[in-house]
Amino acid sequence: MRAARDYCRGLRIIRQPRWECMATFITSSMKQVAHIRQISRALRERYGVGHVLAGRELFAFPPAARLAQTNEEELRGCGLGYRAKNLLATARLVASGEVDVDELAQLPDEELRRELCALPGVGSKVANCVMLFAYERLRAFPIDVWIERVLRERYFPRRRRVTARELCEFAASHFGAHGGYAQQYLFHHARKTTPRRLSPRRR
Repeated sequence: MRAARDYCRGLRIIRQPRWECMATFITSSMKQVAHIRQISRALRERYGVGHVLAGRELFAFPPAARLAQTNEEELRGCGLGYRAKNLLATARLVASGEVDVDELAQLPDEELRRELCALPGVGSKVANCVMLFAYERLRAFPIDVWIERVLRERYFPRRRRVTARELCEFAASHFGAHGGYAQQYLFHHARKTTPRRLSPRRR
């Protein structure tokens, strides 16, 4: 943690719009970062509203109501693969008002996590990402393949087997109220300093 702190000094956590954050992480499952960017760009350019900034046309992320009007085949055309079904289902829940992304902000952490995990395509990791980046829940500690490797190698070096539940419980107790910051420092440090041949391929 000290090495990550020194290497990444000044790193910040973004505050991302709730629907955009939720949708983006639904599309990120088992994808490399470059692929996630490509999917986001495809969705923006095909369904988002264009804006000109400094002579350059940029596209906003499409609202849930716009994506709810599409179909699975169209979304697959943006490179989503099987994730298209989940994104479409969640977009329709949000667009219909059955799920209010702003009302969710009123819930305590555990209840918010349960509600997020009830959405199509949202598991524990995605829920924690959305909590951290969209709902400012700084205790949230997303565990992907990078963080799992860091925790196992640096905090449990003598253990042959550590369960996912044990990792979650350790992160919550060890990193505490600012676990999200710890996660981001560890994640960025690992991505930037791990030799490429040893890098986990997917998030």
